[in-house]
Amino acid sequence: MLSLIKRLSIFVFILCLFTSCSTRIESEVYNPHSLDQMKALEDWKITTLIAKGDQEKSRPEPYVVDGLSDGDKLLLLSGSGKESQIDVDGESVEIYNLLLGESYSWTVSDDSGKCIKEGKFIVSQDPPRNLYIDGVTNVRDLGGWIGENGERIKQGLVYRSARLNENESKKSLLTEKGRKALASLEIKSEIDLRKIVDNENGGLTESPIGEGVDYYSIPFETGGGYLQKNLSSFPALFKVLGDEDNYPLLFHCSIGTDRTGAVSFVLLSLLSVSEDDLYRDYLFSNFGYIEGIRRKSAIDDYLLFIERYQGETRKEKVYSMLIDNGVEKKDIDSFISIMTDNDYLSIGEGI
Repeated sequence: MLSLIKRLSIFVFILCLFTSCSTRIESEVYNPHSLDQMKALEDWKITTLIAKGDQEKSRPEPYVVDGLSDGDKLLLLSGSGKESQIDVDGESVEIYNLLLGESYSWTVSDDSGKCIKEGKFIVSQDPPRNLYIDGVTNVRDLGGWIGENGERIKQGLVYRSARLNENESKKSLLTEKGRKALASLEIKSEIDLRKIVDNENGGLTESPIGEGVDYYSIPFETGGGYLQKNLSSFPALFKVLGDEDNYPLLFHCSIGTDRTGAVSFVLLSLLSVSEDDLYRDYLFSNFGYIEGIRRKSAIDDYLLFIERYQGETRKEKVYSMLIDNGVEKKDIDSFISIMTDNDYLSIGEGI
């Protein structure tokens, strides 16, 4: 007669067979960056040799589940407990816009509900978290970079991109697929840095993302010196950034590089991102279809400009620059807290 312990062991084994597709799954590491993107991130000084802003190369590589059939259903579960169900149309599914450093598991069931396939993977931790939003180029998460204390800046709260509608027109650039991807990020606010006086923003009063998304027009001037000549616009910008009810949010100009790049420089500096990562983030825009090449000189210029302000660190100098130009201290502190405070939960991941 088998012992009670052996009987229990057999029962657990049989139960596992009926509740899982396999008895053991090894996690794989998924890197969303293309080979060219990885080369540029490893050595940002060669970015302009690889990417010249003349093609759409900013999208991440997908995580692919293949060997599927029409009618199958894929359930994706993140390590933080968020579930996403995907209806299968074809022989494979491409999954995008996952959180850096996050673990995921997935199961595929047929139309009878029987589990036929499963897997596990971990997303590599290397920023940036670039995203695929169909119809829009140069999209990425401001989070994911590492601050001076070694902690990762929160993902899923602030996004940057190129324009969502045509310049001088209300015509949306978002496809239905792109709008669905943005909706999955649960964005509440769109900040448009394009000008109004020449109708650059197309006279928008509502966000192309859809209902429930607040639209903020905060015009920034063009023509170089994007940080220096737009200091008067930062108080209005930080009024939005300082209110946690506006998150997650997305900000952009036209191609998401110059005015957007100046704002990103300020925000990432407040979050104590390293100087090398400021260059990586700025030059990564060359992977987008930005119709021209961007070089390190813009960041060089910003770094030189902030030297006139008080402070021992770059963060302190940028902080002083904002205060001296009318930004309220509470709004700056609130932004930093939202992006770094462990008590504030990060949300948002797309498929």
